[in-house]
Amino acid sequence: MKDDANEPLVKVDPSTGLQKGMQLIPNGILEDNYPRNMWWCAAFANEVTEKPMSRWLLELPIVMYRMSDGTPVALDDRCPHRWAPLSQGKIIDDQIQCPYHGMTFGKDGMCTLVPTQDNVPKNAKVNSYPLRESGNYIWIWMGDPDAIDCEPIDMSYTTDPAWSYVNGYYEVTANWVLIRENVMDLTHIAYLHADTFQQGDWDTAPHVSMDGDTIVYTQDFDPSPLSPLFCAGFGFPDGKVVKREQEGRMPTLAVSFSDWIVHDIEAQQGDRVDYLVRGAHVVTPAKRGTTHYFWGAAFDVPSITEEVATKTRASIKKAFDEDRALLEHMQAAIESDPRGLNYPEVNLSADGAAVRVRQILKRKLKAERGAAA
Repeated sequence: MKDDANEPLVKVDPSTGLQKGMQLIPNGILEDNYPRNMWWCAAFANEVTEKPMSRWLLELPIVMYRMSDGTPVALDDRCPHRWAPLSQGKIIDDQIQCPYHGMTFGKDGMCTLVPTQDNVPKNAKVNSYPLRESGNYIWIWMGDPDAIDCEPIDMSYTTDPAWSYVNGYYEVTANWVLIRENVMDLTHIAYLHADTFQQGDWDTAPHVSMDGDTIVYTQDFDPSPLSPLFCAGFGFPDGKVVKREQEGRMPTLAVSFSDWIVHDIEAQQGDRVDYLVRGAHVVTPAKRGTTHYFWGAAFDVPSITEEVATKTRASIKKAFDEDRALLEHMQAAIESDPRGLNYPEVNLSADGAAVRVRQILKRKLKAERGAAA
């Protein structure tokens, strides 16, 4: 089957500058546009403790905590009696006690105790959600539990001592698809991140293909200075000239990886030549129009110093602040514009990966909504 991801995506009418002859696949950013039957990131692993925490996930309030053996639990954060948030309660013998009237719920969401009466109503329960822990991430399945057909993406490298790992978190006031498309098209680095990444050679479209259900993009660059965001992590001086390649992979709508494959062209005989820094972009819908964005950067070198980790984290955050500000402006403008999504949208040759994101999203939503009909 011919892979046409790098063919021109649109035909443009030269008289108007608008596209013609192509039906766009909308990203649905003003709507409920996320599949439920898949693993989404609920939290970094160290966020979930024996103290209840509340987080909106897929437009629902969820409470999470760990039992005494370390097992994470996720329940609806809303007592079925008078709807008090369970996250304001406390954990007693691995169960969560509502702060309002003391009703207690187990890991399966079933009420086990009503202090004011001997019997427990059969309908006194809340939804519980499957959780899985992989590396530094906890994943949640909020769709049909009988539809679970896979495990979450393997993130074990994030806790592997052979790697050095830094991460961060944003709550972004923008739909998750805007973030996903942003990190799947790195040609914006040359413009939006001109002062932070300082990689002006991101001005050509990558090659895009599919590896099964995984979107893959690859790109090769001539020798140039490595971004200062990553030099310290490898012990390189700022401005060091390297040969680099880029490979991005999106195995699910929730997570994508961006590998910077770095070759030290100045290495002396016997010195290390090849290095890798892996960016992880993990998104989860929160409330309507907001997204949890969990990012990570891992260097395939062990034990970078805390000073280097702090510097690297601050540098990456400064760049991602630029993304966040622009995406939030975009979301606000689209929500305020009375034309909404009824506005011309032109795809470019660099949008091959983003278009495939929309194709996968459309297919998954259609399958779920068809099954529910």
